Amino acid sequence: MRKSLAAVRLLIGTAVRADPRRALVVLTLSPLLNVVAALQAVGLQWMVDGASGHDRTEAVRGGLLLLGVTVFVHQAAAIATDLRLVLQHRVGLEFDRRLMNLCSAPPHIGHYQDPEFLDSAEVVRQRRGEFGTALAALVENANLVARFLGALVLLAGAHPLLALLPLTIVPLAAANRWQARLVAGAERAGAEADRRRRAVFSLATDPAPAREVRLYRLAGELSARHRDAFLAASGPREAARARGAVAVAAGWLVFAAALIAGLYLISRAVVDGTGSAGQAVLVLLLSTRLVGATTGLGWLIGWLRRSLDTVALYLRLVDHARGSGARQDTARPDHVRESGGELVLEGVSFTYPGRTEPALGPVDLTLSAGTTVAVVGDNGAGKSTLIALLAGLQPVSAGRITFGGEDLAGIPAQEWSARITACFQDFCRFELLARETVGLGEVGALGDEAAVWAALESAGAADVVAGLSRGLDTQLGRTFPDGTDLSAGQWQKLALARARMRTRPALVLLDEPAASLDPDSEAELLGTYLRAGVSGPATITVIVSHRFTTVREADLIVVLDNGRIVEQGTHTGLLARGGRYADMYALHAAAYTSAPAASAAQHGRQVAAGVHAELAVDPGEVALDGTDGHREPVGDRPVGQATGGQ
Repeated sequence: MRKSLAAVRLLIGTAVRADPRRALVVLTLSPLLNVVAALQAVGLQWMVDGASGHDRTEAVRGGLLLLGVTVFVHQAAAIATDLRLVLQHRVGLEFDRRLMNLCSAPPHIGHYQDPEFLDSAEVVRQRRGEFGTALAALVENANLVARFLGALVLLAGAHPLLALLPLTIVPLAAANRWQARLVAGAERAGAEADRRRRAVFSLATDPAPAREVRLYRLAGELSARHRDAFLAASGPREAARARGAVAVAAGWLVFAAALIAGLYLISRAVVDGTGSAGQAVLVLLLSTRLVGATTGLGWLIGWLRRSLDTVALYLRLVDHARGSGARQDTARPDHVRESGGELVLEGVSFTYPGRTEPALGPVDLTLSAGTTVAVVGDNGAGKSTLIALLAGLQPVSAGRITFGGEDLAGIPAQEWSARITACFQDFCRFELLARETVGLGEVGALGDEAAVWAALESAGAADVVAGLSRGLDTQLGRTFPDGTDLSAGQWQKLALARARMRTRPALVLLDEPAASLDPDSEAELLGTYLRAGVSGPATITVIVSHRFTTVREADLIVVLDNGRIVEQGTHTGLLARGGRYADMYALHAAAYTSAPAASAAQHGRQVAAGVHAELAVDPGEVALDGTDGHREPVGDRPVGQATGGQ
């Protein structure tokens, strides 16, 4: 009940904020009209009593009342309906805006790893169109209550016991409410299955997986899984509706018995002479309207219950965001915003929701200003988790991260994110104008064409835009009829250009930034980022990569294994140490030699000792993930294409 009341308050409050004048008229005028409409029965009673008693005055008065009420209610109801349609549209837009902010505004992305949040969000997404109509459900149910109250007063005037007739609707209303609650619970329980169903549907219908779906002949398998997920989600809902239907049928029996008893009472009163023919007509008319209203009662209550449940789910998402520990931004002095220095991780660890083992940590690491840092390790070693923590996208589970001596937990999220630029391995394909797709990297410079071109040039992506039909004004993506789609490498170049819109960041994060690029483009791009001072003399650049070409040129190499830092140092120093890094280096270098794989460890020791001449190729050109790519390396050209990391 408390959740329903909270949902009603939110719904009314949102309507008032969205459009105060329309909300006032709709929320008061519509129920009032249903009370006034009951006077039609009074007018009809006067007409009948006047006619049967040969009282022309009473008959005319009744006719005028009936006519006046009918015209007024009809016209006012038309106006109220128009106002309500506009209002519920604005309420729907307001909830859309809030839902967008709720999902995208928090500084952390932990809610996207929380199954409870994902299940609630899935149901809310499916019902998103119901936020606006929830207001209509509330108004229509208020109209129904007003109609019953008006009938109760008039029926009591005809016969005291008839005042109980509208009250017999309560068991039916309770049964409908119980059925709606059962169905809502079943929908929440089936949310996970619904997510699976939608995911399978996307696999079968989206363009991206089309090749593999056909190559591996997966149509039948996907169809079967879609059917299983549908049955898993719909089965509990249908069972809940069936259980509720039994209670609804019992409620109807109670109401029907009370209605028959009421008609019997007024008939006896007319026969006995204690009641008039006009009262009988009034009771008959009101009873007919009650039956009509009751027929739609189940649907109206179910509609309201579902609408309030949708709003309550939205409130649950709000509570989840409040309880996630997301900090609120506050104003800070300018000297803090301009501060710089070392980025230090002290005992940092992170554990994903629902897991007991940390994905990263504990980690101690110091990143000096102006340095380039390469992070390497096997898939699942914790590289992307480290990037997310540095970007402030996840809160640390233990320890702290400081920048310039100040704990990041105390720096407003918007301030820290404004000082970072990044390109992730799962970069976003913004289907906007080309200038906007790049310019979003610095919203303040979105309209600065010179800044956009500079970012494109810096990222080696100018050729992508130059080849488009309308240059920077080309619409990108398949969503729009005139949109131009790009290759994966071209999209990635634009993502890299977007990351270059911020020209003096404190921190540059590149998580497999060139996975979709050809070797030449990757070598040129990463070489640019690894040159000292390319983004500013104090900028810290962190790169996750599987290429030795990239790794060996970094000022610091950090080796992760099972979430821990097992080694760190320069390329030369780590080779000389003969540890994990040297073994990885040697194992992958062996792929370019005639030496058997079994001798890779010994080969690594030779490399560490400086015996590079024994290798058929420069091992610096070897991909860390073992991808051999082009088998004929030339000069400093990198070979192989970086894989997707973790």
